[in-house]
Amino acid sequence: MTKTFFALLLAGAFASPVVQAQTNAWGQKKNTYQFGKPAAELPRKLPKTVPGRIHLRDGSTVSAPLAYLDYNKVVAVTPGAPKVYTPVEVSSFVMAQDSFVVLKDFKVMVGADEQEYRIAFVRVGAVGAGLALYQFRGTMKREDAVHYGAVATPNGFAGNTYRSDATEYEMTKAWILKRDDSPQWLSLTKSGSNLRAIVEPLIADDARLSKKVKWGSLTTDKLPTLLNEYIADKKAGRN
Repeated sequence: MTKTFFALLLAGAFASPVVQAQTNAWGQKKNTYQFGKPAAELPRKLPKTVPGRIHLRDGSTVSAPLAYLDYNKVVAVTPGAPKVYTPVEVSSFVMAQDSFVVLKDFKVMVGADEQEYRIAFVRVGAVGAGLALYQFRGTMKREDAVHYGAVATPNGFAGNTYRSDATEYEMTKAWILKRDDSPQWLSLTKSGSNLRAIVEPLIADDARLSKKVKWGSLTTDKLPTLLNEYIADKKAGRN
């Protein structure tokens, strides 16, 4: 489902709705992939491919340009026909500098929306020292998403925000974190006091990084680097 922007003509008549194609980080239209579609189904146009390598559960490896489609689809663009691989077949894969693994039975929360996943690809952020940080990238059922549209005004079009009454499926990114001694995966907010309250106790035994977090800004974009520093300090006995 694409987003629809309605242009209201000020002359007193309603114009036909104008559908503007919005794209996500993968170069695909939003709401393209819904849970009812078969995992092996390919879109007409693939997102940009990058060099990669897929490690299959049978021990074999596929080296080819890869396109990431969804939490349950990665495509190897081989000289023959492109082939879709799912988390059931794959143990891990690499796309350029990013590593992905398979995660089972977890929940993602974004705002008031949440979705459970039985099995999915996740990007590795940081793993070690008793913690794991992954980034979920995939279709998520959204009922609380805020969208951005445009409305006609005497001076042209102006931006507007709205919430759709319909349940939608959007490509979503979310960081999730877990300690080895906890069964729960935590969905992290992008920034703010909630994120700080989760991260500060994790690195409390590393004085250098604790000071860095206390007096600096903290966002999920910076979190993989921070936690990988923490893991390196642990391994080197610096904390």
